[in-house]
Amino acid sequence: MSHFDREAERAALGAMMLDSRRVWDVLDVAQPGDFHDPVHEVIATAIHRLATRGSGTDAVLVEAEVAAMGDHLPRGPGYLFELSSSVTTASNAAYYAEQIVEHAQRRRLADAASTVNALAADRRQPVAEQIESARAAVDAVARRRAATVRPVGDSIDDLFAAMTEPPVYTPTPWRSINDLIGGLRPRAFYVVGARPASGKTIMALNMATALAVNGNVAVSSLEMGEEELQKRLVSQLGEVHMTHLVNNALDDDDWRRAQIARPKIMRLPLFVDDRPGQTLAQIRSHVRSVAHEGPLAGVVVDYLQLVETSDPRKDRRTHLGEVSRALKVMAKEFDCPVIALAQLNRKSEERAGKKPMLSDLKETGDIEQDADVVLLLSRDTDDPDRLGEVDVQVAKNRHGNTGEIALAWQGHFARMKDMGADWAPGM
Repeated sequence: MSHFDREAERAALGAMMLDSRRVWDVLDVAQPGDFHDPVHEVIATAIHRLATRGSGTDAVLVEAEVAAMGDHLPRGPGYLFELSSSVTTASNAAYYAEQIVEHAQRRRLADAASTVNALAADRRQPVAEQIESARAAVDAVARRRAATVRPVGDSIDDLFAAMTEPPVYTPTPWRSINDLIGGLRPRAFYVVGARPASGKTIMALNMATALAVNGNVAVSSLEMGEEELQKRLVSQLGEVHMTHLVNNALDDDDWRRAQIARPKIMRLPLFVDDRPGQTLAQIRSHVRSVAHEGPLAGVVVDYLQLVETSDPRKDRRTHLGEVSRALKVMAKEFDCPVIALAQLNRKSEERAGKKPMLSDLKETGDIEQDADVVLLLSRDTDDPDRLGEVDVQVAKNRHGNTGEIALAWQGHFARMKDMGADWAPGM
């Protein structure tokens, strides 16, 4: 079965040349690259260029534009007049455009199927990466639209309209942090860096709970199992002491509080992949699966240095740089904030005051370079039950100010709170 309709392409081109008012009925639906016949693609491109300049689109002007593009028509200029004269009415232009797009999508789907077959036949690549590549190839068919070239000023009115509205953020649970970074911004890459037992997983889980108000959150937990995360959620949302949960030693009041947290957790759209040793391809596949379940509000990766490489020949620094860049791209691709936890090296512990610095991000400087916001955490003790403070440095903020704040540490409830303010999860 051929995946093109030559007559629909001819009719769409003819309609645009017959009546220039119908140009956008076609080109808002079908891009020039959707035309199967290469000659038809050239003609559609010429019409698009003319219409963008506000010019007419009759056969004479199209012929001149094709020449100006440096192209030629193998069938001669008479073919243009043949197209425009073969259409008696331009009113069906939008219908022809839909037919062109449908066939273009079928061609791309067939190409994707060929890609999948080639992947399956290649035994050199890990299966997990092949599956992710196959899914990406099929997904690309659904969202593909040819890129258009336009001057930057074309969309300036959209910017001015957007500037009358507040920025789109999901607030973190901490007003003091929001005062510096605004909140969690779609398409932005956030890094939370800390030494072990300094609270980075708790901070990430608190952020994930806040994001889940707006949609699904994909959590790749390479360090903790799902049960450990569930216990932290019970502690956070039910105010059940973590030590009691860890030891399965709940008294009657703990059970009452846990039962209050249970329906909240059941409604929480957090999707946890706790497989150890996940590769970047597996993380991306999990995120894609969660996105298929509904609107994606955010991604959390705990933690970055535990992401495995699929190529043992790569050195550690190169691999982590690739992971960091891929997470940055993922934020843009899925139009959501991506939060990655990162281990800091020991230098901060040797430094006077033990204050972490951006250079302490372990093993690679690419993390600092790729991140939009870097939060560095430090505590004066690694006792999770001891009340105290968590120092949070906003060490990098691409969209605003940097600075340092202190949060109240409530590790026994698996949470942090603003100093001197009541804190409650956004449920």
